[in-house]
This record gives sequence, structure tokens and C-alpha cells, in this order.
Amino acid sequence: MIRLPREVGIVVHQEHPMASSGFLPEREVDESMPGQGWSADPTGKFVYISPRTLNYIGQPAEKLGRLEGTHDCGWRQVVHPDDYDRVEARWLRSLRAGTPYESEHRIRRFDGTYRWFRDAGMPTRDDQGRVVGWRGTMIDIEAEKQAETASRHGEVELLQLVNTIPIHLWRLSSDGEPIFFSKRMVDFLGTDVARASKPGMSRLEALIRTAVHPDDAAEFRGVLNRCLLTGEGFAMRHRLRRADGVYRWMSSRAAPMRHRDGEIAQWHGLCMDIEDEIRTQEARREAQDRLARATQAASLRELCASIAHEINQPLAAIVATCHACRRWLSADPPNLDRAKSTLERVIRDANSASEDVSRIRALFSRIDDTRSPADIAEVIVGVCRLMADEFAMKNIELETDLDQSLPQVLIERVQVEQVLVNLIRNAIDALDTIVDRPRLIRLHAVLDDDGNIRVEVRDVGPGLTAPERIFEPFFTTKENGIGMGLAICRSITESHNGRLWAVSNEPRGTILAFTLPIRARDAA
Repeated sequence: MIRLPREVGIVVHQEHPMASSGFLPEREVDESMPGQGWSADPTGKFVYISPRTLNYIGQPAEKLGRLEGTHDCGWRQVVHPDDYDRVEARWLRSLRAGTPYESEHRIRRFDGTYRWFRDAGMPTRDDQGRVVGWRGTMIDIEAEKQAETASRHGEVELLQLVNTIPIHLWRLSSDGEPIFFSKRMVDFLGTDVARASKPGMSRLEALIRTAVHPDDAAEFRGVLNRCLLTGEGFAMRHRLRRADGVYRWMSSRAAPMRHRDGEIAQWHGLCMDIEDEIRTQEARREAQDRLARATQAASLRELCASIAHEINQPLAAIVATCHACRRWLSADPPNLDRAKSTLERVIRDANSASEDVSRIRALFSRIDDTRSPADIAEVIVGVCRLMADEFAMKNIELETDLDQSLPQVLIERVQVEQVLVNLIRNAIDALDTIVDRPRLIRLHAVLDDDGNIRVEVRDVGPGLTAPERIFEPFFTTKENGIGMGLAICRSITESHNGRLWAVSNEPRGTILAFTLPIRARDAA
């Protein structure tokens, strides 16, 4: 222990002069105690320093006390220089006030190594309450300090990791109240958890109204409330408002952290910025749409040219033959035999033109030659996988109810896939304006009472405005539509000897359904 005032020395006394006043020399201190003991008189003069302490510091007691009160005091060479002034102030304060002394500081070992000790002393009082001495111990806490340092470094490293990884991290209480935002998220939102509250509403509701895009807020609130109620994980895409007012697409996920009894303690979540990914996907889809339109236009030009070429020849022949027939009939006298033969050529060329038209129609209805057995449930699942990105981007939830025991049906797979894609995209488009309820599409496939496979695409959109006309060619309710999608779908289903129709989906939405006969080839 330290004695810093000039009037106090650090010595080991065989017979302390104050023993008669009730103060016991520290020879009576139990040397078997785990700490390193010491005693001092009322003025702070050390009368006992345990042999264990002297062996640790490697110096005799005389050397520790010989230069007392000067800068060369032995304790200055024992206590770490960074700790000495603090220890001195605490020890003197306890001496003056008669209050317990406690300090944690480093002490130099005989080999020059410093180790942390917890030094504590208590005043001993007589019957009148006067301080008659001090007793204390020093306990080695080096391992504890190292553990604290390691833990502190671990916490610092974890905090640095949380604040530097390129995602926004957050925590909610078990009832859904925000309790932590990472620094990156604070910088993004321009606000911290403590400033997220507003009068009259919870912090969560205030955050949703402030940061979540108005078009996404209802769905975000509904999904999060359902997760808080059921304990299921949270996952959705939505737009989040940046501090400068710009909204960016985020992919948010959260999972509950539970106590051992299964009760939810907290929710841990993250938001990953996917704005660039969404823009890239949109650009790719736009490029694909432009390419598809260009391809369709090129194909249409080629088709028109082919139709014109195929039909023009017999029509030109018909016109020429009619002119010849008129000449034969205008002759004097009329040449009826030649006129009759030219009329026969007119009939022949007209039949040729009709055959050309039939062949062109066959281009759109040739199914029999390429039909093969297929599992309609497998076809539907494959189409859903192809359209997964569209579902995710539009925040659409997909449910499937497919009878796995359905028999195989003979179909032209590509054309049936075309029908499914068209019907599903119509359902997706119908959900664009829905913000007050989950965007849901259900796919249903069963065997109906007539022995046909019935496939239904159900949405919860605003419903049909002109159900009697939606299958007419060139009729459309879409701004950029051409009105041929459902007409082509009906042609394809009818060519499979099936049918396509639309009905209302109560209480809201539309059902687009079609059937495929199991014995389609025989029926054809």
C-alpha cells in the first residue's frame, strides 16, 4: 500500500507503539489468506506489509519507506506511473475522511512486469469511533482485467462490424417497438430510434409513416403485424425514404430471438439496398420487351410478306383469266368454248387461293403434330419459377393448390405455357392498384366433373369491367395493350378441344379458367 504524506513511513514493526491503544500489529494477519495483506496506523504509516507482497515486488520494506514523501519514494517505482497520482489522491482522501479505500491499479513485479490489483482498506475504530488503524488486502485481478479488455475489444469490433457492413441493421422489442438502428441506418434515415416517435402514436407507426413509401406502407404494416402475432420470420421488398427524400428499394428480413422457454425476447432485422438490382431488372425487362416487340414486328412483316406472296399469285391469275374471259365473250361471234375454259381456270385459281389461306391458318392451329403427354401441375410450377422475379418485384404473394394426382394430358407444351403466362400476367396487372390488402394470386388445378383438367388463375384485383368482350380480338382495357392476348389464349385452348372463360372472384377479383380434355388427341 502507499503512504504519500511526509510524516508517514512504510516499515515493518515488530512491536508497534500503538498496540496499547487497541491497534494490533499485522503479525496476527492470517498469511494463508489469498490476498496480499497490509496494515497502517491512523496517520497512514504502514506497520505491516505481507511477505507475499514483498516477494512479489522484489524489494524490502526498508527500501519502500526510506525515501518517503519524495519523488524517489519506493512506491513510485512499484505503482505504474499512469496510475500513481490517482492512487495517491484516493488514499489521502480516505485517510482524511476516515472512509473505506479502494483502488484498481497496476503494480510492478520483481521481473519488471506490471499486473493489475484491486487494493482495498477499511479503518479500524475504537469504542469512541476514532480511527485507530487501517487494514487492507491487495488481490491480483490481472485475469479479470484481461477478460474485460478482450470483451471490450470484442464489443468495439462488433460495433465496427455492425456500422461498416453495407446493410442497415435494426432491432425491435418483443411487441414491435424499435430499440436500435445501426449507424448506417441512422445516416440513411436521418433519424435515430430516440427521435422516431411522434405524439399519439408508437415509434413503429411513426417510423412506417415517415420512412416507408405510402404505396408500400399498408402491406408493410400488415406483414409485420402478422409476424409479431404469429412469431414467423419477416421478409418483403419495399421502398424506404432516404434522408434527402429519395425512396430506394429495400429487401427487409427479420427473425425473432427467443428465451429458453420459447418466448420472443427481441426481433433482429436488416434492410439491404436493392435499388440498383431493381433498376437493372427493370432495364433488362424493358430491353426484353423492346426486343420482343421488335421480333413480333419483324415476324409480322415477314408473315404479311409471305401471305401477300402466297395469295397474290392466284389472285393475279384470277384477274388475268377474267380479262381473257371478257375478251372471248366480247368477240364477234363470242367464243363460248374459250370463255368456258377460262372460267374453269378462274375456279382453279380461286381454289388455290383458298388453300393458301387454309395453310396460313394452319400455322396458328397446328398442335397435333407436336403434342406430347405432360403433367399439367409440373407445367404450372415451371411457369411460376420463370415468373418468380415478376412476383417479387410487384410484392405479389403466390399460392398454389395443384392436385398432384392429375393424369397426364396431351398438349403442345409451349402453347399451354403461353396461355398460363398470359393469364398470370393479366392477374399481375390487375393487382397494380391494390394497396389496402395483400396482393395475392392463387393457382388451382383439379379434375372437374366432366373428366377435364380445369386450371384457374384467381386474383384479388378490382374485377372485370367488360367480361363479355375481353376475348374479342383487339379489345383491351390496358393503356399499351393490343387486345390479342386473351383472344390467342382462347384459340389455343379451343385448338386443344378445351375452353377458356372468365368469372368474378367473390368477394373481389377475377377468375380466368380453362379446361384441357384428358383425351385431347382422340377428341381432335
